[in-house]
Amino acid sequence: MTRAAATPGSASSLPVWLFVAYGGGHVKALLPVAQRAQAQGLARVVFLALTTAAAPAREAGVPTYGFVDLLEPSDTQALQHGERLVQTLSVQAAQREESVAYLGLSYAELEADVGASEAAARYAQYGRQAFLPVRVLERAIRRWQPACVLTTNSPRAERAALLAARRQGVPSVCLLDLFGLWERDWLVRPDYADALCVFNSQVAASLEAAGRPPGHIHVTGNPAFDNIHDPAVIAQGQALRREAGWSAQRVVFYASSPEPDEVTGISGRGDPAWPRRIETQLIETVQRDPALALWVRRHPSEAPADEIEAAGHPRIRVAQGPLHPYLHACDEVVVTVSTVGVEANLAGREVTQVRGSILDGLSPYLAMGIAQRELTLDQTARQLAQPVAVTARAADAAPGQAAARVLAVAQGVAHAGAA
Repeated sequence: MTRAAATPGSASSLPVWLFVAYGGGHVKALLPVAQRAQAQGLARVVFLALTTAAAPAREAGVPTYGFVDLLEPSDTQALQHGERLVQTLSVQAAQREESVAYLGLSYAELEADVGASEAAARYAQYGRQAFLPVRVLERAIRRWQPACVLTTNSPRAERAALLAARRQGVPSVCLLDLFGLWERDWLVRPDYADALCVFNSQVAASLEAAGRPPGHIHVTGNPAFDNIHDPAVIAQGQALRREAGWSAQRVVFYASSPEPDEVTGISGRGDPAWPRRIETQLIETVQRDPALALWVRRHPSEAPADEIEAAGHPRIRVAQGPLHPYLHACDEVVVTVSTVGVEANLAGREVTQVRGSILDGLSPYLAMGIAQRELTLDQTARQLAQPVAVTARAADAAPGQAAARVLAVAQGVAHAGAA
């Protein structure tokens, strides 16, 4: 982990805001808020960037830290756990020392809470989903003494950050990246964050109906989607398609997302090979049909698609770089449960959801008007070349303003906490 330029305890008249986020869509949602807070001189930003969030946070120029920065001299047992567990990772998504610290500190807290045998059993069954390192996040709060804690609705360390903030009496904001279905039991509790920033009015109404006080809920949109309609982004997408030579093809974009073996609170077992099975089906379908072309984008926590790149097929490529231009370079986006489906809907693309994930119930995209069709894996090969009508966009907040809205909510929460 590259140490940030700002250090705890440096002279500053600004209050500290502690941002906590995992990678993928979570850091993309929270990072624009941190950048605005820093650029406008509203707060001294401290960004606790977990796993794959570290690289984009550092690149954005915000002071970036990780679990490795929370280690204490007494953490020898935790480091031993981390060294053992890091050997089992199929993909090394973060720097090794950060992975050792994250796994070790989280596992040590789990073991302290439930005992050695139960911790081993839970980790064997659920992996990192078994973690809830509240006391580790309390270390972060004691260290940086934030006036406000901001996270998304991800479980594990982000959830732990909100619980730790409540324990320490620090105001907090939870930004929902999408619909908050899996996390509903926590989100409807009036003591789970001081404010919820939600995607649209339907999510707000659902949380209110489930018992969350309406004054806690703010319809802000998701800052990760703010630049979807930027004319420069649209032009970049058009250039990508032109440079690929695919003007005559129907262009499909596959946004892969990992499939867990098991998920706490969800019955059944997932198939970790599911994303690759879909990918293989799409590749074989495009290879057979010269009217189709395909971009493949794997999740940051998945292994790079080097074998697809090496194959060099003229109508099958690996998407490189920012996502949003690619949404304007394709006709259709295929997902399982990825938030890219929502972004594609906002961009006006056709969205196809391939059903069969253990997480299907958390992303009913067809029912929500995000996807235009649901297909099984077998149906995908037969129907991929058939266009479908695009319906109205899913969000009701004006595009391009979500980061400003979330920032305003955070200012209100921090001000109320200081009063």
